[in-house]
Amino acid sequence: MLTLNMCDFCSHERSDCGAQPALADLLNLDNLDSEQKGSVVACDKYISPVDVLKERFHDPNL
Repeated sequence: MLTLNMCDFCSHERSDCGAQPALADLLNLDNLDSEQKGSVVACDKYISPVDVLKERFHDPNL
């Protein structure tokens, strides 16, 4: 199984974003490596860098 950490693709920094993420180890999957168990699989503060760029690109004040 491949697990992606949402924090690697988010516009916020995890240490100071104030999010309450759901970690992969909460899913109780049998085939996760120990390094994957800390991966964020859901987050209440996630902001995609692509969405940030789209918003800025379409901002008439630029």
